[in-house]
Amino acid sequence: MTKLLKEDGAIALADSIPDAVFLVDQTGQIRYANTVCEEILGYRQSDLVGQLVLELVVPADREKTLREAGRVLAGNKRVGFENRYRHRNGADVHLSWSAQWHAAHELRIGVARDVTAQRQTPAIPPHPPDHASRLDALAPHERRVLNLLLTEAGEKQIAEQLGLAVSTTHSYITGIYRKFGVRGRAGLMSLWLRHLLHD
Repeated sequence: MTKLLKEDGAIALADSIPDAVFLVDQTGQIRYANTVCEEILGYRQSDLVGQLVLELVVPADREKTLREAGRVLAGNKRVGFENRYRHRNGADVHLSWSAQWHAAHELRIGVARDVTAQRQTPAIPPHPPDHASRLDALAPHERRVLNLLLTEAGEKQIAEQLGLAVSTTHSYITGIYRKFGVRGRAGLMSLWLRHLLHD
């Protein structure tokens, strides 16, 4: 445990912050991670301490992360840098960072906010794709789910009919809604009816 964390109330304060807090040394090794890190990344504190922080970063984001770390080590306070970390379950987690170098303790202090939900919200295209191109964007299993979505079948019934797990079916349905630019089944039905009326 570093001297910085031994100061009265420092650990309790770090654990009370709703964002992930990391203390990283000059070699890139994690010296401390608060309890929120487990909520955001799925790893226990004991799993993170001693690990190289770069190993948690999605490979495609490692080069820009190293450049950013260099700026912080050079004494620059940084706010708003974004990269992706790999959750324990394999999913990408989008993080927005505030970081600075604490020279007295020789530690990089980073506070990361999970912005995954905002980054995964699909942008509305300037010209919505036509019906045929939306269908072409669907994978075969999504087409089968779509056919049943346009009936009265519920998610559980669709899962049973297609021999899928309910969670897998829900993921397919979410993907279909995203590709068609609708928020739910009512929007999908409305879109389908408009398509039928114009054909």
